[in-house]
Amino acid sequence: MREKKSSARGAMPVPDANVIASSIRTTRRRKGLTLAELAERTELDKGYLSRVERGQKSPSVGTLLKIAEALSVPVGHLFGENTDADSIIVIRRDAHVDISDTSDMGPGAALRAVLPAGDHRRLSVFMLEPGDGRHTQNADHPGDEFLYVLEGSLEVVFPDRIVSLEKGDAVHFDGHLRHQLRRVGTRNCLAMLIVAQDLPTRGNEVD
Repeated sequence: MREKKSSARGAMPVPDANVIASSIRTTRRRKGLTLAELAERTELDKGYLSRVERGQKSPSVGTLLKIAEALSVPVGHLFGENTDADSIIVIRRDAHVDISDTSDMGPGAALRAVLPAGDHRRLSVFMLEPGDGRHTQNADHPGDEFLYVLEGSLEVVFPDRIVSLEKGDAVHFDGHLRHQLRRVGTRNCLAMLIVAQDLPTRGNEVD
């Protein structure tokens, strides 16, 4: 597809295929649609849409209009010209949610949800304060986990090793690995815990 030049009459420039690809893929996933469902809505070939989302095909303006209608967004959104209201989320301090049941984390422990995951959001963000107990719950869950120590010291205990972390240190690991967290010493400890899980898919199809 040739790039159109802007003119005094307001001709719309067509951006790079990679910009379009990223916009379509991100918007489709945020809407909770599979490629097959998008293909059905647009009456376009699923394989063709897959190549568009990978930046291997440059869709015509007519095709972009179809895709935008199917995704219920302005076509300019696919050109990267604007942002959906739900694409940027601001969480104020007073909107954090305390997790009341932390009995398995030891006396004085606290877990606060800053950003819980949702159907269209794969990240969960927590503020964690390990209590006086030696260990937190033995955890094993889908997705990736990222832990950043804001204050104090803690250890992440894996089946075959222990990772020691001080203030400013971080660790990233597969959440499927069995792991425990434990505070080191008696000083207060505060860490940011980020968990990234795959968005739910419909049926057995993964796009």
